[in-house]
Amino acid sequence: MRMAVIGAGGVGGYYGARWLAAGNSVTFVARGRHLEQLGAHGLHVEHPQFRYRGAVHACDLDGLCAGDPGEFDLLVLAVKSAATHTIGATLDDWFHRCGRRVPVLSMQNGVDNEAELAAALGQDAVIGGLALRVGTHVEAPGRITASGAGQVVTGPWPNREEAVAGPATDILPAFVQAADAAGTPVIETGDIRRELWRKLVINNGLNPISALTGWDSRRLTRNSDTVATIRRLMHEAAAAARADRVMLDGTDVDEMFQLIHDLDPIKTSMLVDREHGRPMELDAICGAVMARTRQLGEDAPATELLSGFLRNGIWSTEPDRDDA
Repeated sequence: MRMAVIGAGGVGGYYGARWLAAGNSVTFVARGRHLEQLGAHGLHVEHPQFRYRGAVHACDLDGLCAGDPGEFDLLVLAVKSAATHTIGATLDDWFHRCGRRVPVLSMQNGVDNEAELAAALGQDAVIGGLALRVGTHVEAPGRITASGAGQVVTGPWPNREEAVAGPATDILPAFVQAADAAGTPVIETGDIRRELWRKLVINNGLNPISALTGWDSRRLTRNSDTVATIRRLMHEAAAAARADRVMLDGTDVDEMFQLIHDLDPIKTSMLVDREHGRPMELDAICGAVMARTRQLGEDAPATELLSGFLRNGIWSTEPDRDDA
């Protein structure tokens, strides 16, 4: 396949390297020092079962849009959720200028990205997706470490019954085959909106408390005090999903908690962003839960409390350590 990965950070860089090493054509879209390193020294990815060190084709978003969309079979969006609206508008301008559209697969945190992309590009051009059982970090510009199974969960947006036939549904089978063959196992679902909410249950449960404490996933999920808060946060996200006609219950919460409990210890993306002084995805994660909860006439007190602390810069400065 011919793919462009827009946002070649931890997630985009890891998956893109896997797909490139398997013989696909991959263009990495990045910016700043990361882009400079990709161009000058290539991409280095380290995973317990995979290693990539080599030259890559890299450009910024303007460089991508200076070409022809027809050069690609699929665009994979792996940027922070706050950038989705702007990138959607940029891609829409590009497609209209060139007179052709390319399907876009979102692999981002949150439950609103696909809807934003569909509003900009047309629902028939959008594939829903998420990365599962993987931890990735940009250790330095051009250098990425990753661990975990690195699964991809994907499906037509918003689900198979409501999907509109078009470029996205046409390319999806080929992507599933290519990603599977590249060692990034694919779980194809008929209800990707439901799976995105299940992932948000994880993110809302783990990300804010990780960013506040500085603790990794293993320490958090093995401490009885923090486990109670994590489960409360997860239940609040599960309840909020009803606003999007997604029904989740205690079984979903138990399954998602077990998933993070059994993972190798990872730092959440929100903690990494906090440590590097970058904006945290509070709106995409906690904000989505609070907004849906308000729609239902309810509240999410634990989510509101932790989100408020993070918005006001209140967090622990104690360095992470293993439990005694």
